[in-house]
Amino acid sequence: MKKTTLALGMHDKLFKRARTMYQIEHCICDLLMTKGFLRIETPTLEHFEVFSDVVDNGNYNFFDKNGDLISLRPDITSQIGRVIASTQVHTPIKFSYSGKVFNYNEEMRGLSNEHTQAGVEIIGFPVHQALEEAVISAKEALDVAGVRNYKFEFSHAQLLQLIFEELNLPAVKEAELATYIRDKSITGLKEFTKENPSQYDKVLEQLPFLFGETTAVLTEARQLTDNESFLTALDSLEVLTSRLADNLPETTLDLAQLPAVPYYTGIMFKVFGDKVPDAFVSGGRYDKLFERFGATELTAVGWAIDIDSVYQAVHDDVEFGGDMDD
Repeated sequence: MKKTTLALGMHDKLFKRARTMYQIEHCICDLLMTKGFLRIETPTLEHFEVFSDVVDNGNYNFFDKNGDLISLRPDITSQIGRVIASTQVHTPIKFSYSGKVFNYNEEMRGLSNEHTQAGVEIIGFPVHQALEEAVISAKEALDVAGVRNYKFEFSHAQLLQLIFEELNLPAVKEAELATYIRDKSITGLKEFTKENPSQYDKVLEQLPFLFGETTAVLTEARQLTDNESFLTALDSLEVLTSRLADNLPETTLDLAQLPAVPYYTGIMFKVFGDKVPDAFVSGGRYDKLFERFGATELTAVGWAIDIDSVYQAVHDDVEFGGDMDD
């Protein structure tokens, strides 16, 4: 008898939560439209190939009546890649959006499988301009949502990509290394470099410690390798954080930050706060996404803010006059 039970990972939002999340979403969307971002709405359902070249068990997939494999969207950025490739939209262009996204998490993890996102995509603009506008607009979105005490953390997708390309590992070993990096496993990474030596041994062994205040991390990282491409990626992080200093006087780096989505190709950023354990904003540069849809490579930067997590961050500061409070 399941008439009165919810599907795994789904939750009703009532009263204070429902009203506050509605207000947060609309405040952010209104802000972005006043800043010149064009509103876009994409379907909740798409052919699974929009999001992945292979069937992803982390997505909600099902067959429609025509036998086509359909997915509930796990993100909106991939859909915007499809829009650029399949319509007469001209670039450069700036989009804003909001809507539900769905990711399947195992029951024992106790995570929500449905989230409300809002975000932007800045496509076809000079990369430094796009990155700065993305970060500043994300900060303004957090401010208008009433979030306090948050910090931006930056990294660069190319840093780890260079290491993985150099090692050229089988899929199983690559997944093993990714786990060591994600867990900041000092022992695991040391053992891995012994078994798989490369020019990046010092970098890998120090990765668990390469996080914190921006200048200090950059100084230490530059002493670990003389690879030109690696150093150029570090330089780009320094340039961006310096240009943002007036808006973000305090920034941090985490050079062990694995890309939140596979299409990131350059600088990435996340935002963390005191009251939420995970990042409630994630973003970055993803120039090569459009090639998946047969379009030419375009400079692209975007971010997404998790409205559910923002609610958790501001919950205690919101007054509600209803009879019930969640």
